[in-house]
Order: sequence, then C-alpha cells, then structure tokens
Amino acid sequence: MRKKYKKWVLYSVVGFFLLIAILFWIFIVGIKASETGKFFNQQKNAVWIAHEWVDTVKTDTEVKALVADLKAHDVNTIFVHVGPLSEIGDIAPEVYSEAFNFVDMVKAVDPDMRILAWVGQIRNKINLSSVQVRHNILQMCTIFTGVVGMDGVQYDIEPVWDEDEDFILLLEETHELFESMDRRPILSVALAEFIPRTFVWLSSGFLNLQNYNTEVNYRNVSKYADQVVTMVYDTGIERGWMYRWLVKEQVIWLTDLMDEVECDKCVGMKPELYIGIPSYEDVKKGFNPEIENVGNALIGVLNGLNDVRAVHENLTGIAVYAHWTTDDNEWDIYDALWKN
Repeated sequence: MRKKYKKWVLYSVVGFFLLIAILFWIFIVGIKASETGKFFNQQKNAVWIAHEWVDTVKTDTEVKALVADLKAHDVNTIFVHVGPLSEIGDIAPEVYSEAFNFVDMVKAVDPDMRILAWVGQIRNKINLSSVQVRHNILQMCTIFTGVVGMDGVQYDIEPVWDEDEDFILLLEETHELFESMDRRPILSVALAEFIPRTFVWLSSGFLNLQNYNTEVNYRNVSKYADQVVTMVYDTGIERGWMYRWLVKEQVIWLTDLMDEVECDKCVGMKPELYIGIPSYEDVKKGFNPEIENVGNALIGVLNGLNDVRAVHENLTGIAVYAHWTTDDNEWDIYDALWKN
C-alpha cells in the first residue's frame, strides 16, 4: 500500500513538472516556424506623420520625396496628425490649413496611398457623453473625409477602458455617418496593448496596470472599426527579452481574437489589424528606448507570427510611430527584418 502511495506521489510530481515544462514550451519558447518578414509582409504597412504636413506649405518635391520614402518601406497608409480635438470636439481650420493641398499632392503622386486624419485627445479632457461634443467630432470627420478628401479618420483617444460606453457610442455614430457617405471612409482606432481580462483579475492584488484594453473593449471596438491599431510601447519594461515576449504574445492573442470577430458593420468581414511599434528615443518614465525599439519590436512580431497559436493572415501590417523620429538606421533594421 505504501509503495503504491509512493508511486502515486512520484507520478504526480513528475506529471506536474511535465505539465509546467509543456506550458513553458508553448507560452514562453513557443512551437514555431522560422519564416522571415518577407513571408508575412503584405506591403500594407502604416506610419504616423507629423502635423507640419497639414499646417505648413509643402512643395511638390517634398511631398514626392515623402511618398517615395514610404513606398520604399512598403507603407501604404498614412496617419497624419491634424490637431488634437478641443474640449468641445472641434479643431480650428487654421490648424489644418494645408490639409487639402497635402492630400491633393499625395494623390497626384500615388492615388493608392491611403491618408487618414489622426484625431486625438486625452480621454479626461473630452466629455464624450455630451451629444454636442460627439456631434462636433462627427462634423470634423465630415470635413476631413468629405471636404478635404482624406480616406478616413483614426481616433487616438487615450486611455479608453472596457466600461467606456461613450467612446463606443462615438464609434457607432461615426460608423453610421461613414455608411451614409457616397465614398465610404475608413474608421481606424488606436488602442493600448491587449491584456486578457483573466490576467487583469488575477494580478489586481499586486500589479498596478495603467493603460490597457481587454478582449471586451477590443471586441466592442471591432464591431464598428474598419481598422484596429495596437500601440505596443510605453510599457515600462526594462528587459529586452520581456518586451520581445510581450510583442509576440500581442500578435498571438490579437490575431486569434480577430479570427473570432464577425463584423457586418465594417467595410470587411473583420477589421484590419496593425501592430504599432516605437521608433522614438524619448527617455521618460515608462519607456526605455534601449528596450522598446524597432528591432526588438519586430523580432517580437516575427516570433508571434511564426508561433503555431497565431493566425498570421489576420495581421495586416506594422504601424511605425513615428515617421519624424525614424532615422535611416532604424529603417534599415525595419527593412532587414520585415521586408527581407
């Protein structure tokens, strides 16, 4: 009897450690292929560009150089900063006075280059529960897409949470507006990195998570958005391997989550998905450019796409933040990892 008990204990211990080893292999090491960036790159990448392109007179030569540079890196979507929303939800015309000329010049060079108005604000500075504020925002969307001629609007309102029903209402109303237009604009939403709701609950006693979205908000946003851009930076991580692991898991989780989305309210059956990566060098609290950078981020993306748990077809591309901070060396790293 005692021998049987000892065997049972031994088998239990061995089984436990075997389970731990399997979980470690799946979630940390990963069961993966070894495809390069060229295999996954669909030539549908994006970049955020500076406000100067819509408030400063630019020459044809400058715009042609910008478009040529972006095309060389397989970028076909531009998020151009058109100015933060005011507290009442509008933007003064002088803030984007050259927007029409910019769009006209870009389209003359490359009609297929998509230009989205990057519209942002700090969440606690704008009252989205106000009908008038939301109405003003929709008016701005009409101006940027219907008058200026941009291909869509990207909302970058941070932070938004699972319970932010007013933000979702804004998306629903924007979707309805865009549906009524002859030329259907793109509704893009920039979101903080994804953290599973279960993990948030389990870690609530010892981790102070600041800015994130769970599957609840991603699903709610995906009901109305044509494009979801996950900003995987400003994480506060101080180890390169940990940041690469986080990016990898973002790719796995989100491509799998998007596979579950059936969106009959957006342009396609499911939103385009972009992983936003950092190319800036600001040394600030919660961000270390030695850790969070183009190289580490793209290694994480490729590790994620090669993982058996990922649905790699659901990743549309990479979004680089930002064009004005990306130097030639960073573009070389990007090209080496993502284009080759």
